[in-house]
Amino acid sequence: MLPNITAQWFNRQLKIMATLIPDNFEMVKIRERRGKQIVIYQNVKNKTHFKLSDHITSHTMRKTAITTMLNLGMPEHIVRKISGHAANSREFYRYVQMAQNVIDKESDKVFEKVKSYKK
Repeated sequence: MLPNITAQWFNRQLKIMATLIPDNFEMVKIRERRGKQIVIYQNVKNKTHFKLSDHITSHTMRKTAITTMLNLGMPEHIVRKISGHAANSREFYRYVQMAQNVIDKESDKVFEKVKSYKK
């Protein structure tokens, strides 16, 4: 009933849509080789960098959705169920760690406000 969509086609369409982002800025891509940082260019000859839209994929959307759900307080076990991660998945804890960083920052802001009321 629905057409068969390949991951490659889907990611290509996402990149096309992402070019419409108002701030489709350049993103310098850096990798390490033998301990040295190397700039990876989209076009080596012209030394042009990648844009934000070049980095958007279905996996980016998945990571964003998982992190957003965790940041908004959805319980881990429910997010894990939605995303299809196993109970002891090490990969899932990368998302939890990102969400925990946001929680820590927000908690610090609240504690600073509480301290200022004591004075």
